[in-house]
Amino acid sequence: MTNVSLLTPEQERCLLDGYTTLTGLAETCRVPSVSAALRGALAELRVALDGQGVELEDYYRPAGAATKV
Repeated sequence: MTNVSLLTPEQERCLLDGYTTLTGLAETCRVPSVSAALRGALAELRVALDGQGVELEDYYRPAGAATKV
């Protein structure tokens, strides 16, 4: 089954912002159940965005991979 509806640019931006926020939370959260939920949410969001052809390379960073400042 294919999805014929496309995200608006605003929806895509909001989802990518959410992805960035969830990734940051997953990197810093020390509560096991919340951390697991965040990893699951990120996986689902990556699959959904990939299905819409949204490029995540600039946003993708595995949970737990520290950012260099």
